[in-house]
Amino acid sequence: MRNPLIAVVPGLLAGLIVTGTAAPASATTDTAKSASSAPTAQTRNKLYRSGMAKQVACSPTEPRKGSAASIKLYLQYVAKCNDILWTRQFKAVGWQFSRPRIVVMTSGTKSPCGTLTSWSPAHYCPDSRTIYVRLLKSQIKDPFPLVLAKTMAHEYGHHVQQRSGIIGAYWSNYNRTRNTTARNLMSSRLEQQAECFAGVFLRATEDYLPVDQREYDYVVDWASKHATDKAHGKGRNQAWWLERGFDSASPGACNTWVAPNARVA
Repeated sequence: MRNPLIAVVPGLLAGLIVTGTAAPASATTDTAKSASSAPTAQTRNKLYRSGMAKQVACSPTEPRKGSAASIKLYLQYVAKCNDILWTRQFKAVGWQFSRPRIVVMTSGTKSPCGTLTSWSPAHYCPDSRTIYVRLLKSQIKDPFPLVLAKTMAHEYGHHVQQRSGIIGAYWSNYNRTRNTTARNLMSSRLEQQAECFAGVFLRATEDYLPVDQREYDYVVDWASKHATDKAHGKGRNQAWWLERGFDSASPGACNTWVAPNARVA
């Protein structure tokens, strides 16, 4: 396993750790007052009662330096591992699950939901149930498997939110508010929940992916110090929810909608 402190540049981590959002094909506007006003689909979702995630035997071949094709295969394999995990969790509460479509691009920056940038090279489109990932030249030159896996798991977390009704409730509430602060808090709750779901995935695949502890600690520390933005909230909160998902291995620990504002701001 590679040493995480070698050949990992801030720009690469920024483009992967801050992984984008669940953007609609079109969004309108207007008050989510606070966490207490969030719909039941967010605060008391059945998915929170699905129990601890069982281990998933996910062992994709690590991508090769300079090979975009090998990175695509790696991401597609990680997506299949997410399929297994979330199909189980949905089944545990009597729901059926359907997998998202995956689009990995090596050129172009546009998707039906907007622009993929070097800072945010991946996002999820709820309308088409599609995860879009743009591979950066720096990633292709020197891929970091753990961060690639976390990126896919985060975007997959948005698909889980879509399938469980969380995103629908989010946009309904978001479109009723004109308060910028309230909107930013809602966005942070959505993003940090997806990050927590990514932590659940990493824990479920810890022994198989595998998750190297030094690399994991490095990624968490980097996010805490550098990943702050308006959509995702403070880096330290993003790192906190990632670790909460990892430590608990349970979607029930990822209820960001009832957390204090300070924990998601």
